[in-house]
Amino acid sequence: MKKYMIIEAPVCVGAPTVGTEEAYSALKSDLKSLFQERATFADFEGDRVLPEVLLDKRLIGYETVMNVSKGVREKYLEAFEKGYIPVTLGGDHSVVMGALAAVGETFGAENVALIYIDGHTDINTENTTLSGRIHGLPLAAAMGLCTPLLDVGKNRVDLYGRNTYIVGAHSIDPEEWGIMEKEGVTLYSPHAVRKLGYEKILSEILETVKDKKVHISLDVDVMDGSEFPATGYVMPGGLTFETVLNMMKFLSEKNVAVSLDFVEYNPSRDKDGSCKQKMLKLFETL
Repeated sequence: MKKYMIIEAPVCVGAPTVGTEEAYSALKSDLKSLFQERATFADFEGDRVLPEVLLDKRLIGYETVMNVSKGVREKYLEAFEKGYIPVTLGGDHSVVMGALAAVGETFGAENVALIYIDGHTDINTENTTLSGRIHGLPLAAAMGLCTPLLDVGKNRVDLYGRNTYIVGAHSIDPEEWGIMEKEGVTLYSPHAVRKLGYEKILSEILETVKDKKVHISLDVDVMDGSEFPATGYVMPGGLTFETVLNMMKFLSEKNVAVSLDFVEYNPSRDKDGSCKQKMLKLFETL
């Protein structure tokens, strides 16, 4: 029986909106009932918000983001040591830096593959970011393309672009296209998912990464804003909830993930609780 460590990642300052830092607190009780003995819960330890010392105006919220990401890394390493599958529950997507740092250190960057299900590509560097928000930089940071200030763990590089597959992104900054092309990142837009079908796309990815350790990272803003409004970026043109749910079921049935993220659910924007129920259905796929 697979067992999980569900890890709190209480940070929102990597993004411009407030509320995602409470996702873990909002879901913990229900997840305990759902998983029973199949999960342990790792509350975040230490300071949740640190005073802002603006080392670089392009890295807003740097101290808090790095503090939480380093905490996530530590919990991942503990989970791997104890035989759990670590699952990050955030929080903005900057926390994937901590997850990938631990996965890269544990298995070696060359052995890691990433399936990144997100409405954004998050592969800006501090030199290309338009907002200065770190949640738009984590993939570039994990690939060693950013300032060493964003190195979370021991490695400069924890992920290679050629082993990175982004599914569902459709809000992409101009310079991110060039970075993806240079690094060999594979992108499947929502249009591609609708045209080809998620099973064909995921099957192709899994065949390519069959010898890798796969981290799956789900940002709920990949879904169309009309179906999942409780997030920081409510965008049209995204995937349906049914498609995302079926994708997660498909990946779970293939038993490929060594670790996962569920990020950017904002309970403060979930007025009727419908998005909370969708989050629980997504977790049920595990």
